[in-house]
Amino acid sequence: MTEPVTTSYDAVPYESSSFPQTHPDRLATVATLLGMNPVPVERCRVLELGCGMGDNLIPMAAGLPESTFVGIDLSGRQIAAAQKMADDLGLRNIGLRHQDIMAAGEELGRFDYIICNGVYSWVPDAVQGKILEICSRNLAENGVAYVSYNTYPGWHMRGMIRDMMRYHAEQFSDPKVRVKQARNLIGFLAKSVARERTPYSLLLQTELERLSQSRDSYLFHEHLEEVNEPIYFYQFVERAAAKGLKYLGEADLRVMLPGNFPPEVENVLQVLSSDLTHLEQYMDFLRNRTFRQTLLCHAAIPLTYKIRPERLASFYVASPAKAVAGQTPHPQPLSPEGRGEQHTMVDIQSNEYVRFESPDGIAISLNHPMTKAAMLCLSETWPRRTPVKTLRAEARARLNLDRAEDANSVAQDLAILGKWLLTAYTSVSDRLIELNLSAPRFVAEATERPVASPVARYQAASGNRVTNMRHESVHLDELHRQLLRRMDGSRDRAALLEEIVKLAGSGNLRLQQDGVAADPQTLKQEIEQRVFNQKLTELAHWALLVG
Repeated sequence: MTEPVTTSYDAVPYESSSFPQTHPDRLATVATLLGMNPVPVERCRVLELGCGMGDNLIPMAAGLPESTFVGIDLSGRQIAAAQKMADDLGLRNIGLRHQDIMAAGEELGRFDYIICNGVYSWVPDAVQGKILEICSRNLAENGVAYVSYNTYPGWHMRGMIRDMMRYHAEQFSDPKVRVKQARNLIGFLAKSVARERTPYSLLLQTELERLSQSRDSYLFHEHLEEVNEPIYFYQFVERAAAKGLKYLGEADLRVMLPGNFPPEVENVLQVLSSDLTHLEQYMDFLRNRTFRQTLLCHAAIPLTYKIRPERLASFYVASPAKAVAGQTPHPQPLSPEGRGEQHTMVDIQSNEYVRFESPDGIAISLNHPMTKAAMLCLSETWPRRTPVKTLRAEARARLNLDRAEDANSVAQDLAILGKWLLTAYTSVSDRLIELNLSAPRFVAEATERPVASPVARYQAASGNRVTNMRHESVHLDELHRQLLRRMDGSRDRAALLEEIVKLAGSGNLRLQQDGVAADPQTLKQEIEQRVFNQKLTELAHWALLVG
């Protein structure tokens, strides 16, 4: 095999993280809703093309120990970092290869899920073709492939910004200097035309704000690399079809539905569109879309885009939303962690509307007793996922429905719940209602001797960004981080508290109480009640603790 060449990713490793939308459970969820029967994620084979330093693939392998994972990457430096992390965590279900995608062949085997995130648009045409070839040849019969890519029409405008930055940065050889100069140029341009309030000045301001929040490695590889070739959606579908693949859907199912546009817009879209590809392309025109996360399957797989509520019977559901509108808060006693909870009194027996709202402000109003009762059950068990059939039973119990059940009543309840869940999931937001086919193994409460996820503990040893058991990226403050890295099960709460107090006393950890630096010795009790226990509860709430 030809030795892989040194790449720009060896010089500037890409600082990545976990991507929930690439998790096999997300791919299986969308595929199942659209009529496929994908392999259960608890026992599957997953391939990631361009796995980088393993920030996305390794947490999957740790969370699904009975599944098999393979990652390949052209950067030897990134693969070495990934291999070290996998070895340090003692993972035996993952293989990491320093390999050129062009050299990948039949020997890789077949996979139930293939992930190619942040690669396709950033490689030459020949490699793009090889990616789709692998997605076809190495994909199992009922497999799902995920490919992300930059797309037009939105990238026409963003490409202009990229061209300007590359023109200026090419004068410099050092990658750090190139990134700094690129940022300086966009800042200069945006400031110089800010008073004009033209479409061009607004574009520059928007891009300046976006790039100011991005890491240097992202800017370097997204905007300063030699190759970054966006593509129209219809062109991508044509290329996939030439390899025996067809369009399954998007990792975010909601963006596929024209019903999320105003009725007058949806009507015109339906008239314009002769098939699904045309419909998706016209919706890209409307949204000025810049990026896609497309799912593919084999061309022979039958699909249905009429999603039926009964398919949800085998799903899990979760929601962070709580009842908030027009109800009287009812204070509960202090929890064992020392926090007071505010619950809302809700009339679930009537058909009056109750508003439920997620922490980020996304809301839905419900009036059916079954759906209101179900939402209350979910709000109390977040972040755990509940089987839909269990949720139905819990909602009935909350409604005091004790009558004997028959097949008709079961079907009727599931139809009500299924219709509501699909409506919320597809037309509101997956941040309000989550649908999944599996339940990650975490605990939602901190025990007397709490244990954090091994992956999160490993990551917390060197930084503040960790991956939780729901495959989400979580940013920790310093107290969270210091607690998490010590939560290996060898310390009880008292021992953890003592270590935090010692860190604060030595000046290595700064604690504040009401904005004033706290004396850890004189305020130990206050720290325990208002800081320490709260932080433990938050770590559990963020799905970072395991049993």
